[in-house]
Formats: sequence, structure tokens, C-alpha cells
Amino acid sequence: MESFSSKGIKNGLGIRGIIGAIGLGFICLYQPLFVTSSSLLWAKILLVLAAAVYVAFSIIWDRKFLLLTNVQLIAAVMLLGISVATGEFLFIALGLFLHAIWDLWHLATQKRYVPWWYAGACVYVDLAAVALILVNQ
Repeated sequence: MESFSSKGIKNGLGIRGIIGAIGLGFICLYQPLFVTSSSLLWAKILLVLAAAVYVAFSIIWDRKFLLLTNVQLIAAVMLLGISVATGEFLFIALGLFLHAIWDLWHLATQKRYVPWWYAGACVYVDLAAVALILVNQ
């Protein structure tokens, strides 16, 4: 019998999560307009959008998670602000890495207000974005 937490992880990081990551990754990471940008605008947008989507999911499917999702959105905006103020992109990378952990937590605890394929896809996209930031900076 499969353990409770492994079901969400297996489903989210499985083929549906991989397919979702390919689609989301293409939209979020393959932005020719931003490839040569020194501001890493694509990463800043991704950080805030990744957090905002969870607020939208909680509004649509289960409002009891609204406070929690708003807290993570505020944290993302704060990391963005620190990054803009200091010019240090590691805060964006930190925010995206923490978002990947957030997604893994959703999969492990099987939160139902967010589709598992989406949380799994976000893990892949967030970690790819972190790697791109660290390699290019």
C-alpha cells in the first residue's frame, strides 16, 4: 500500500507534472526578450506569479487556505523588493527555491486546492529557474 504522502508526490512529479513543466517552462523560462536582460525580469515576474497563482487557487477551490497563500505571496513580494533594492539576484533565486519547497509540501500533504500536476510542474520550473539564475550570475 502506498503511503499517504507519496501518492501526491508520485502524481505531481510523475508524467503529468513533467508534461506541465514542459508547457510552463516554455512559457516562463524561454523568453527571448529577457535572455540578455541584466535585470532578470523574467525571474522577477515568475516569482510573483508563482505565488499569486496559489492565492487564485485558494480563492477558487478552498478559501480556508487564503491566509496561508497570502503569506507566501507577501514573502515573495518582500524577496522581490529586497532584490530590487540591493540589486542582488540571489534573493530571487532564494524565493524560487522556497517556492519549490512550498510545492513539494503541497504534494506531500496532498492539498486539494491546487492540482497536483501544477504543483509538480512548478517544482521543476522553479528549480530550473534557480539553476539558470545561479549559472548566469
